[in-house]
Amino acid sequence: MEDLTGAPRVYQEVHKSFRKSEGRHTIVPATLTYRWWQFLCAVSVANILLWTLAAWRVSREADGYQFKQLILSGLFVGACAFRSILPRIDLERMCLWDSPFSSVFLGRSVATIAEICFALQCVLLLFKLSHSTGASIIHTIGLTVLPIIFVAELACWCAVVTLNHIGHAMEELLWSIMAVLVATGLVIYYEQTGGGLPLWVAIGLIASAGTTALIMFVDIPLYIARWRTGRRSGLRYLRIRDGLKDAFVRRQVTQAIEDWRGDVLWMSLYFSAGVWVSLVIVFV
Repeated sequence: MEDLTGAPRVYQEVHKSFRKSEGRHTIVPATLTYRWWQFLCAVSVANILLWTLAAWRVSREADGYQFKQLILSGLFVGACAFRSILPRIDLERMCLWDSPFSSVFLGRSVATIAEICFALQCVLLLFKLSHSTGASIIHTIGLTVLPIIFVAELACWCAVVTLNHIGHAMEELLWSIMAVLVATGLVIYYEQTGGGLPLWVAIGLIASAGTTALIMFVDIPLYIARWRTGRRSGLRYLRIRDGLKDAFVRRQVTQAIEDWRGDVLWMSLYFSAGVWVSLVIVFV
């Protein structure tokens, strides 16, 4: 693909550990990457089937809340399936398959819509819990979720466009804050209702704790490390205009497992467990 500025060439040098010559690519890493991709695709097909079953089950008697949750979940499921079939690493402009649909700009746009849909699911859930318990604090928590995620998405786009990993670290921090807020709302709901711990509340608390741990101990350190590598090597960040053009057209195809290793964990959990949480919310 065309390089629009000198920065992509610098970036390739900065992340030379990601880019191995084709002669060094062995069949084992390529096979491992392919097996991982097959796993993502299989999970995506299963998730689509699960959403279809959920839609069939609730469509006949769904109220306004459940219908909204179903639509938002469907958009999230579909977007995650798209991103699983055509995985990318945005700042590195890496993709698994050489296709126009592997465009970083397109993929990031789809991801933005999906993540806003998931945030809206959490907002609707918190509003429902507030209404059922009369706890206004849960409603207040719900009001903070969407602004936090809008800022997170803006930080993500700044990272993707400028090639500055600090934006990704800020995005992840904001998502962890949202997870803590949702968990707080669930705890308040449980305290207000008393009795046994509902299964869906337990799932929500486990998901919130797991998400926060993954972000704090895996994702943020990963992005900070990549940012430091860029700083040490004199990486020149892109201007907004140049970065948008670059995200539109540039992509580097690789099946080497070394190029994907740092992102396999979060992508695998995001496109599997993340989708399952979205589906569970439909039935709350």
